[in-house]
Amino acid sequence: MAKKEAGGKSSQQNDFLQPLAPTLSSATNVGTGRAYNNGAIEVTFSLDPLSPPATSYNVYDSGNNLLGSGSSSPFTVTGLSSDTSYTVYLTAVNNSGESDPSGTQTVTVTTVPATPSAPTASSTTADVDDVSWTAPSNGGSAITLYSWECDDGKSGTDTGTSITVAQEGTGSSTNAYRVKATNANGDSEFSAYSNAVDTVAPFFPPFFPFFPPYFPPFFPFFPFFPYFPPFFPFFPFFPYFPPFFPFFPPYFPPFFPFFPFFPPFFPPYFPPYFPPRFGPYFPPFFPFFPPRFTKYFL
Repeated sequence: MAKKEAGGKSSQQNDFLQPLAPTLSSATNVGTGRAYNNGAIEVTFSLDPLSPPATSYNVYDSGNNLLGSGSSSPFTVTGLSSDTSYTVYLTAVNNSGESDPSGTQTVTVTTVPATPSAPTASSTTADVDDVSWTAPSNGGSAITLYSWECDDGKSGTDTGTSITVAQEGTGSSTNAYRVKATNANGDSEFSAYSNAVDTVAPFFPPFFPFFPPYFPPFFPFFPFFPYFPPFFPFFPFFPYFPPFFPFFPPYFPPFFPFFPFFPPFFPPYFPPYFPPRFGPYFPPFFPFFPPRFTKYFL
């Protein structure tokens, strides 16, 4: 490697010198929209103004494997493995050779998820399909959603790795399913279609058996006759009268009916005048003539 000189030499002399080591400012993951195992990082850098000019720049990993090249800052290195941490450095190149390495930067590469494997489909219930799949590699960013499609046009999303698809009215049909995964960087490719599944049509028997309750009469094998003790009537049974009788005295509650006393009230009436008025009294007048005087007048 030629000796690098700067400053005191003429520009013509510098044209025959290799560049100085560049300064690596950053190495940033570029995950959005990147296909699985086609990750990318963007590198930014600068070259010392006193350095001989560079025509290109190389990016290496910690194993000294060339990852990519660019002509100016920034540029993007592609084709990197998903969910992988890289420690990178940079060199400058011209016709005279390659500079010493820059300092290093460490970055983790993420992409969209890997393409899921084909789902497995089955139909064990009338007009219902059960579909399941295995979660693929997430590309370095957590999978947040799965999108599925049926070859008959149905589609949907789910956060788990299994779904139940209602196929009402499509009994005795054949369906296949495919699925893709989504993370913060975007969608994976759709998987291959699942096995074709024959959707079971609901079963309606032509008749329903009739099983009414059956309670046949019961006749015991050994008849039961009335029992008469062998000592009757030699020892008659007389009614039994106990020497005492139940006592049920009358019950008088400790309270008596209540009759309120409201006697009639007739106060004396006094007219609004006093004393009472009594008009003059003129009884008939009958004169009295003694008998001894009567004969003298006849």
